[in-house]
Amino acid sequence: NPEVLRIRDLDSFWEVGIDPEIQRMRHEVYSNRRHEMMKIVRSERKRLLNREDAAKEKGGGASLTPAQILAQQQKQNSTLVEIEERRLAKMRRRQEKELEQMLAFEVKMNEIQEEMKRKSDKETRAEEKRIRDKIKRQRQMAEDRRVRELRRKAQEDAEEEMRNQMQEEMFQRDMKLLAEKKRNDRKSKIQARINDEERARKAEEHRLSTQRLFKDQQQRLKASADERARKEKIRMDKVQYKRDLDQQAHSMRRQEIQERILSNLDMAKAREEKRKTDFFQKKDYHERLRNQALAEQAKDREMKNRENFLMEQKRQLALQATREKEEQDKEMMLQKFDNDAKFVEKLNEVRGKEHALLKERENLNKQLKQENVERIKRIQEYKRLETLRKISEGDQRTEEMIRRKEEIIAQRRRAGLKTKMQKDQIMEVLDKSRSNGGQAIKMLTQVLGSTDEARLAQTTDDTTQMPYTSPYEGGMGGEGEEGEMPKHETVTF
Repeated sequence: NPEVLRIRDLDSFWEVGIDPEIQRMRHEVYSNRRHEMMKIVRSERKRLLNREDAAKEKGGGASLTPAQILAQQQKQNSTLVEIEERRLAKMRRRQEKELEQMLAFEVKMNEIQEEMKRKSDKETRAEEKRIRDKIKRQRQMAEDRRVRELRRKAQEDAEEEMRNQMQEEMFQRDMKLLAEKKRNDRKSKIQARINDEERARKAEEHRLSTQRLFKDQQQRLKASADERARKEKIRMDKVQYKRDLDQQAHSMRRQEIQERILSNLDMAKAREEKRKTDFFQKKDYHERLRNQALAEQAKDREMKNRENFLMEQKRQLALQATREKEEQDKEMMLQKFDNDAKFVEKLNEVRGKEHALLKERENLNKQLKQENVERIKRIQEYKRLETLRKISEGDQRTEEMIRRKEEIIAQRRRAGLKTKMQKDQIMEVLDKSRSNGGQAIKMLTQVLGSTDEARLAQTTDDTTQMPYTSPYEGGMGGEGEEGEMPKHETVTF
């Protein structure tokens, strides 16, 4: 119903003699229902648009011409019979399942209606009990307030203790993290120093090994000839030059390593200072929070003391007024009776208003539930009609497949009969060829020519009338020669 989605203001619910609370309640219920219906309508519209887009994408992204649609329908009608039978069986199972779901839904709706009736009776009894218990609750209000005050005070003390404990735990956790970071930094420094010493040791070993090799080589070369001594001197000069270059490169690398170690130490110190600063900032922040909480608690205690003082003054004034009323004469008693009557009348009016509001709320809830039930019934009816339509389309498709199957079987039988006749003619020509070879060749040529023409005509007829048939459908034509496809014969002279 589009009227349900129309925007209505508060004034549109005005009626003669209606209570403003009831008017506001109706407007709120209508707005909430309209909001929910808009969600449902938007989601359904989105679903339909997505389904249309999916259908367009599946169809190639463009609309088909009537000839293409007809060709596509003919191609679909020529699907394998076995696949169609499985599809029909699956459709029947799905239809049975949908019927079972419809039956279960009807049973569920009956249960919901009975549950709604039980809830309505229960709410009526609860309303009567609420009226009876209202006086009893008023007597217990003072005691409940006192108990709530005690509980709140105990809860505040417990919360204060919990906050202190949490602050202590946070402080301990921060200290543990700080100690852990210090240990990790010390380990990193020790490991870096060990690595540097290991690199220096290896460099020294390499240098000593080079020197030993050099000395051994000098001792061996002293026994050589003068020519070899001259060449050895030239080579040693080159070796010395290279060694100097290596020592210079090694010194430069060692200096770079030392500079990098110093830089890492400076960065570690900076990070340590930053962690200390962050820790003290967090500590100051938690201290400020604690002071703020203490100030708020002091303020709350002051407010409570002031409230108790005002309550005490109010009690004293009420006690004084009560004593003054006790001293009044019979006229004041008559006035009191009149006031009591007015109070009872006002109380009855308030109770009547509350009962009317409760009744209106129940009516609105019942109306919403009834509308939801009717909407669900309409949806279910639409699904039921859609299911019946699909069943009807499935039946029509089944009938069409059966008809096409019968046509295919008949065509194959005719083709088998024609093939058999052609075989008989060829065998007859072969029998005659034994007596007269030339005449037999002429007759065989005529028979083969007529056979080719008939086969070409049959092929053309099948192409225009029969759809594509899978080669796996060979068993559809029955047993024997009637169900076989035409085969070419090989004739040997």
